[in-house]
Amino acid sequence: MDQVENRLLSVVEHWLPRIEVAGIPSATARAVIEQAGTWANWLPAWCAEGDRHAQIAAAALADGHEVTAGEAYARASLFYHFGQFMAFDNLAAKAAAAVRKAELYRLALPLLDPPGEIIDIPFEDGSLRAVLRTPAGADPRPLAVILPGSDSTKEEFPAFERHFHARGIATLSLDGPGQGEGRSHGRLRPDVAPAVHAAIDAVSGRSELSGQFGLVGMAFGGHLALRASAHLPDLQGVVSINGFFDLGGFWPELPQVYRDNMHFSLGSNDVPQRATAFTLKGFDAPRAPALIVHGGRDRIFPPSEAEACARFCRNGAELHVLPGGNHVCNNIPWLYRPMVADWLADRFKRSTGLQPR
Repeated sequence: MDQVENRLLSVVEHWLPRIEVAGIPSATARAVIEQAGTWANWLPAWCAEGDRHAQIAAAALADGHEVTAGEAYARASLFYHFGQFMAFDNLAAKAAAAVRKAELYRLALPLLDPPGEIIDIPFEDGSLRAVLRTPAGADPRPLAVILPGSDSTKEEFPAFERHFHARGIATLSLDGPGQGEGRSHGRLRPDVAPAVHAAIDAVSGRSELSGQFGLVGMAFGGHLALRASAHLPDLQGVVSINGFFDLGGFWPELPQVYRDNMHFSLGSNDVPQRATAFTLKGFDAPRAPALIVHGGRDRIFPPSEAEACARFCRNGAELHVLPGGNHVCNNIPWLYRPMVADWLADRFKRSTGLQPR
């Protein structure tokens, strides 16, 4: 079997649990993969399924079934997302699918519970985009700022956000520079603290928010969160989920399918050299409490990276290497997602003098 077809198998092997936990039922995901059959058909097959769910959404909305419509539009966006997330052979088709993904998610947002709002964030010579969702209630809510990884985006996170909403925490899922709609600002960059500052400024003073905030990073975003956190003085807590300490240090061991991703995300003629910029070595540690969660069976970012991240947090870090967990522990979401949401909820309560439940 040639390398192109190996890519289909590698994508399924590494990321099928992620696709499922994002909100696409396992049987449906597997049916789309079977329909694709070959890597050349991956993007068209996922986009076609996305179109089918968008039609379901439009019909439901026409009949006044807003809940069904919101779920179907969000699901349609996910199909487009997972169609394009590893599609590097035709960048024009990838970009078109990414645009459609964002369009479908915008249709979903006002229909979700809680509803979502696009936040346009002034940044450098343009803007970044984030989605703010605030659970209902009279009291102002603390905020979890969620940072995606190298190939995830804000549209992937409704199911993850739900765990925070259930605990009275609002969410702001941010496409930073080089991520999702933030690709307009170029490639991924090591320091996202200015982008996080800009995002917080964009929602500051809103009556539904308390002013407290925490930072939650997924995979590559876990690294970005730890590196940015030292420059966020009002931060209540930082969470790294399957992040890393030093990308260059384990670059040769990365699976080929992830190195393909890095060539796109880091956007350099010398990607291994560019990877060395993504390190915590020599940078300031978080001042806020830190939670480090990592899958013990992660074959992309080794668990030893989590241990190095915990040592980096000189003010202390709570480290959980979950023995059965894969990359981002997406095969055990019932364990890591409540753990992360509970931990951040406890940080917010302690900062206001309340006792965690």
